Amino acid sequence: MTARRTRRVSAILAAGLFATACGGGGGGGSSVPPGTVAGGGAGGSGGGSPSTPAEPVSKINTETDAARFLARATFGGSKAEIASLTGRDAADWIASEFNKSTSLTTPALLALPRDSQGNVPRQRINTLYWDHVIGANDQLRQRMAFALSQILVYSDAADSDQPMRAYYQDIMIRNAFGNYRDLLEEVTYSSAMGEWLTYRGNRKGDPSKGRMPDENYAREILQLFSIGLIELNLDGSPKLDGQGNQIETYSNADIEGLARVFTGLSWAGGEFFKEPQDGNIQPMQMYPEHHSELEKVFLGTTIPAGTPGEETIDTALDTIFNHPNVAPFVSRQLIQRFTQSNPSPAYIQRVATAFEAGTFTAQGGQRFGDGRRGDLQATLAAILLDPSVFAEPGDGATITVGKVREPILRFTNWARAFDVSGLDAYNERRLLDTRSTEDALGQQAFRSPSVFNFYRPGYVAPGTNAGEANLTVPEFQIVNESTSVGYLNFMTDFAFDRASQRNRDIETYTPDYSDELALVDDPQALVDHLDNLLTGGRMSAAEKADIVDIISTVAIRTNNPENTAADQEDMVQTAVTLVLNSPSYAVTW
Repeated sequence: MTARRTRRVSAILAAGLFATACGGGGGGGSSVPPGTVAGGGAGGSGGGSPSTPAEPVSKINTETDAARFLARATFGGSKAEIASLTGRDAADWIASEFNKSTSLTTPALLALPRDSQGNVPRQRINTLYWDHVIGANDQLRQRMAFALSQILVYSDAADSDQPMRAYYQDIMIRNAFGNYRDLLEEVTYSSAMGEWLTYRGNRKGDPSKGRMPDENYAREILQLFSIGLIELNLDGSPKLDGQGNQIETYSNADIEGLARVFTGLSWAGGEFFKEPQDGNIQPMQMYPEHHSELEKVFLGTTIPAGTPGEETIDTALDTIFNHPNVAPFVSRQLIQRFTQSNPSPAYIQRVATAFEAGTFTAQGGQRFGDGRRGDLQATLAAILLDPSVFAEPGDGATITVGKVREPILRFTNWARAFDVSGLDAYNERRLLDTRSTEDALGQQAFRSPSVFNFYRPGYVAPGTNAGEANLTVPEFQIVNESTSVGYLNFMTDFAFDRASQRNRDIETYTPDYSDELALVDDPQALVDHLDNLLTGGRMSAAEKADIVDIISTVAIRTNNPENTAADQEDMVQTAVTLVLNSPSYAVTW
């Protein structure tokens, strides 16, 4: 790469990072007003009158539309999947995804060779995760599992118990299309959550010893997994008392009562204080002698003294699940993980209504959900088939919705778009590196720093245009100078197929740029193609013109075929790198 082109690449990447961090973006050649996060409008289209459209608004008419939809609903659309979705109703695609067989991770992990101590070698669960989400056929299920894992957060940052983490991942995967009440129960009994939130081995209180039941899980299941801190209307807005103040959902007394519920749980099939073989991949069991026999009072519910432990937990989970906050609290966060970082109250209410009803009927007539409150198929269909997902922003309209794509999704979208071969993440040092370095991705699934996830759902970034507009953009919480440069370097090395590997003789995570190489004689066509494939056609005319200008400086040698091929590949890799680091790629809308 020439010195002049290197400077131009650096300049455009720096500008892109600045625009993204400040809430900017662009698309379709139009400018986006300052202080907004790019996104779709509030209406829908499809021909005919509003009451009798010629076709559902969710009809995917072009490959560009397909790429845009799959970027929201999956870990990124492959070229084959984009072509397959084009011309179909997205509702039909969702229905087919709901019927696909389930891809789990625990069987694959347990089938791996063990070391001399009988343990799975370190880093294998991270290897399987990357290979799994990029290569799995049940993409919508895997993406939903990822979204749920950022609400019901368990982290294995120390890589200390890989089977336990794999089993927890599979809880998310198995329940991705199930019912939220069932998911809460599996999470409650999981050894991973019991270990993470310190209630595995939680014993009843003993006043003579000053021992009180551990309150950790009781607090987090309310604050983070179900109802939140303040009472909500169905649209996610706070309820107010007669004095105009927000109303707290629970008190410390509620936590004390609920903490008694989660006593007596420990490893299955063994002793209370001793982990048996494979106890970490089984639900925990109740040990009645360690369960509090006292009355439990919380959230307006009283569980009588002497109620058996498992019955107590059932009653507690029913009470929590039936709280009116659950629908808007969970719905808002799921919307944020799929389509909009700052969802409107109307959007939240539409999805929460589907959660409450347990059913959702698409415009084309497809019905999702079994009618039980908390049905996640109905909830997910309502999120992805909302008219705002398919609407185009009006001319000159202020754009205030859209989703900032977190680092994991930026990487997987690239990997799937270019059908990377050699899915063996263990050979890719960068994919397994959890340190904050100048060439790190900046995010690893199931390795958040705390139970509060990588970013808070209500985060408003200070000192940004988005912050001035009071827009929640959770993903900005992990955006700073260091992580931005780290992501830039990380993606550049993968785009150029030069990331650090354990064994350079093995080709892993190698992109297929054959379609792109066929366009090198027409830089504008190449950039238009990458715009459609990677950003869903949302790049501004100015962004594309800059990239065309830069890649046009690549000199293609013609003295021999090897040099020609190398230069053409350099042009494609440069173009891909610039798009991957553009503001329009950072935001899906």
